[in-house]
Amino acid sequence: QTQHLLYRMQNGQLLPEYSNDTQAVFVVLIGTNNLGSGELPTPSAQGVAAVAEHVLRNTKGKLIWLYLLPRGDAFRLPALCPPRCNAEGKPFSSF
Repeated sequence: QTQHLLYRMQNGQLLPEYSNDTQAVFVVLIGTNNLGSGELPTPSAQGVAAVAEHVLRNTKGKLIWLYLLPRGDAFRLPALCPPRCNAEGKPFSSF
């Protein structure tokens, strides 16, 4: 999940040999596990943005930020409405 990756990067797992390399390319494709565990889309997106911001502020390389891929596991999540409802009053569906 995004919070786990952010914690690891903030606590020494973003190695200097990569973060100081101007030719480094960091590919961010995260957030699907947040959604798959039932987290709402807004906090999931905020977690992805926090990771991207950390990479941009703490590295000299470039960032590639990818869209989330479809999960196809909506059958695993219970309908959580309320309180987790979209604008139409229906449960959010899993990607």
